[in-house]
Amino acid sequence: MGLFDKLKNKKEDAEAAVKEAEQKAAEEAKKAEEAAKKAAEDARLKAAEAVKAKLAEKQAAEAKAAEELKIAEAKKAEEEAAAKAAEESKYKVEVDGKWGPKTITTTQHVLGITEDGSCGPETIKAIQAKVGAAVDGDWGTKTSAAMQKFLGVTVDGVAGPETFKAWQNWLNSQL
Repeated sequence: MGLFDKLKNKKEDAEAAVKEAEQKAAEEAKKAEEAAKKAAEDARLKAAEAVKAKLAEKQAAEAKAAEELKIAEAKKAEEEAAAKAAEESKYKVEVDGKWGPKTITTTQHVLGITEDGSCGPETIKAIQAKVGAAVDGDWGTKTSAAMQKFLGVTVDGVAGPETFKAWQNWLNSQL
């Protein structure tokens, strides 16, 4: 084999080695590209899982807050009911047919006027307005008769125990 043939063989061997190196480099580049794609997909999946976990945490926190709000609202409703019951019991009158300070104070409370337990002109005027009598601040037979008619009891123009019991029952029903 001559020098030319030897050089030709070396050139062919070198070309084959370059071709083989290029193929290996291409394969390595393809593997690296696939690995990069897999890494990117893994990173995307991890990010999606992290977002999903944060969303679950947020939903759990919202559910907890909603439950706490529901409990607070129930407690507030209980407190308001207790306060209303206490307020009602404060004004609830014994139905005894007597026109005393408790009946007068409850009358004033129900009619929305100054609560002083005294049956003065302001109280009488408020009662007269409520029962449909002439509003003059003087309690007479016409006021008693209007109150009796308002309450649905015997109308005789004399406010006595029957009239006052009916008024006390009406007051309690307004609390």
